Amino acid sequence: MLGYSGMVIAPTGFGKTFSVFMAVLIDYMNHPECYQKGLKLLWVTPLRSLAKDLAKAMQTAIDDIGLDWVVQVRNGDTDPKIRVQQTKAMPDILLVTPESLHLLLAQKQRDKYFKNIRCITVDEWHELIGNKRGVMVELALSYLKHHHKNLQIWGITATIGNLDQAMDVLLPGEKKRACRLSQRRKRKLQSNPSIQIK
Repeated sequence: MLGYSGMVIAPTGFGKTFSVFMAVLIDYMNHPECYQKGLKLLWVTPLRSLAKDLAKAMQTAIDDIGLDWVVQVRNGDTDPKIRVQQTKAMPDILLVTPESLHLLLAQKQRDKYFKNIRCITVDEWHELIGNKRGVMVELALSYLKHHHKNLQIWGITATIGNLDQAMDVLLPGEKKRACRLSQRRKRKLQSNPSIQIK
């Protein structure tokens, strides 16, 4: 994953989220010298209602591994005290909505917030592409990519028809350092002989 950007495409329930999240953790464990203190992974999601549960799952995995990383959420529901805390010291992983990301970029301390960022993941890209929130993400990525030349950007999406276009919009000009990971195999449901359908 080191040095690459790309897109993970698979139906719901195939582990897209953790494939990218765990890849960042593995990259950190293999190359800790490449990571600095502060925000390392920015997770952009259009689904504010699921951000809290996703952050909790990430934090549990991190704690189980034994890393000292902190995962937090920043959106319209975030407690003002936590926002102040984040202003002073960003967590290692931050989950934001497109709107919250733009508010962060509009602040004077934006360079401090994103100083040591390594990777940005755009979740549910199929829900964002082609609408105003998607454009907000594109503008934010363009700004951050301009200031962080080695920034990795990963999109997560369910299966959609225009994959090439979706990837080009998310990663313009990244063809040499971009890859696409797709899940084509169907999941097999195992029957349980103890369950009888009447």
